[in-house]
Amino acid sequence: MAKSRSRLFNPARSAEPPTGDEAAVAKDRSALFNQLALLFVALTPLVLIVYVLIFVFPQLPINPLPPIAVAQVAPTEPTRTPTKTSTPTRTPHPTNTPTPTSTPAPTATPTIVVTVKSGSTRTRVPSATPSGPRTATPTRSPFNYTAELIYQKAQLVYTVNWEGLAGLVLDPQLKHQPNIEVHAWGDPPLGPNGQDVLSGAYDRYGPSGWEFTLSDKLIFGTWHVQLVDDSGNPLSEIVDIVMQGDPRANLAFIIFYQNH
Repeated sequence: MAKSRSRLFNPARSAEPPTGDEAAVAKDRSALFNQLALLFVALTPLVLIVYVLIFVFPQLPINPLPPIAVAQVAPTEPTRTPTKTSTPTRTPHPTNTPTPTSTPAPTATPTIVVTVKSGSTRTRVPSATPSGPRTATPTRSPFNYTAELIYQKAQLVYTVNWEGLAGLVLDPQLKHQPNIEVHAWGDPPLGPNGQDVLSGAYDRYGPSGWEFTLSDKLIFGTWHVQLVDDSGNPLSEIVDIVMQGDPRANLAFIIFYQNH
């Protein structure tokens, strides 16, 4: 009787060998893996070098986490505040302040300004300047009349475009005395020989008013005025007038007072 042989199944032998396409794909994969391995091997020293540089020079720009610089503040010396010392203050002692005394109110009598010019052809003797209110008491003046000169702004019929001399003649009782000769001379228009006018000829100033027109505008100059009798003898001192072209003083007003 013949013996039967049994065959065992061999899967390895029974597997079919790979085709041509599959073999090419496997080959490409193996080459890619090999290239990547070589790339990592080549990059490893480079990475090590970068780590070493960052460790030695941490401030390099390639360091993703550079160290933060901390500013060091130098300690400051404490300032000393000066201690204020108390200075004794002096208390002023009250002084006796004199109590102001009452000053009498000024009177309406203007200040008399009379000067005597030297070198005139007429006889001149300086007289005492009267002060205070006028009375009928005779003075020691060598002349019958004393004079009072007042510079003021011309009013009446004139304006600032005028300049002149004017005044009054009064007796010891302060009454007007007309027909007393008033002589004036000096700079033009009067001239050295001068002009004469009788008191009372210009009653706009009063019953004994007199006047000399010097100019129809403001001028500068010096003139002289004196009372004289019919023979030309002086009855008063010579009054000197200086005009300075001031519209507030374009009238020299002279009042002659008889004292005896």
